Amino acid sequence: MLDSQQTRILPDDLRASVPVAGTILRERYRLDSELGRGGMGTVYRATDLELQREVAVKILSATSHGSDARERLIREARAAAALNHPHIVTIHDVGEAAGMPFLVMELVTGPRLSQARPTDLSRVVAIAVQICAALEHAHDNSIVHRDLKPDNVLLSGTSETSNVKIADLGLALPAYGTRISRAGVIVGTAAYMAPEQALGQTVDGRADLYALGVLLYELTTGRLPFTGDDPLTIVSQHVHAPVVPPRVLRSDIPPALETIIVRLLAKDPAQRFNSAAETRQALLDSLKATDELAAPDSV
Repeated sequence: MLDSQQTRILPDDLRASVPVAGTILRERYRLDSELGRGGMGTVYRATDLELQREVAVKILSATSHGSDARERLIREARAAAALNHPHIVTIHDVGEAAGMPFLVMELVTGPRLSQARPTDLSRVVAIAVQICAALEHAHDNSIVHRDLKPDNVLLSGTSETSNVKIADLGLALPAYGTRISRAGVIVGTAAYMAPEQALGQTVDGRADLYALGVLLYELTTGRLPFTGDDPLTIVSQHVHAPVVPPRVLRSDIPPALETIIVRLLAKDPAQRFNSAAETRQALLDSLKATDELAAPDSV
């Protein structure tokens, strides 16, 4: 039974407005509070009334009810639901209410990486190692994220040892999938976009590794490798401009870590690491190298 604070979505309700706290979707999911908004829609903290657990519900924005947007949401659900990994947000359900598609997923209680950027290099590498583990699983299942960035990396807790969860696979495509965007439209976030993705070429897991390189560059140096006043300016730099070596901006970055970042940012995918697993091992080795350099000479 509904109390005075709860409302059901009816067919003529809320098509052009944002659902309010207390709204119940499909007789099951009660929206409790808004967590954030993005290009595709709004994410709510919610309660699964059937299983009596907290979840996150992502509702497609009222301005994005076209067939392309709905297809992207369904694709996100299918892509993420096919994955089962401790560093990937779990998808529980997908549905539609009053013409609004929604996605039900694991609730991660912690900030996005963009809200809690670490400065300690060992912590940065530890986060990157966990991201690599998630990407390895996704790539092994023929899923390319295509929009890896700090906003899509969740931290399950606020401590220095919190675990990473990769979220928002809204642009993920199976390796055999078709490109949904119209010709000439850039799909993804310009600041983190691999050159081949910006050029509309076929992408594989190495595009995600390029985005990881951008993320590592940003976390270690405090700035993005390429910036500009508009997306096309930024994309042009990804395609053509050489990257400033990270140690020019932060001298305490270990040479081994700088080498990894620069290799991940190679314009040609063939010059990057071959896989997330190979990248992960290189990162772990860079930590060992740093520890050995910091250790006092034995006598």
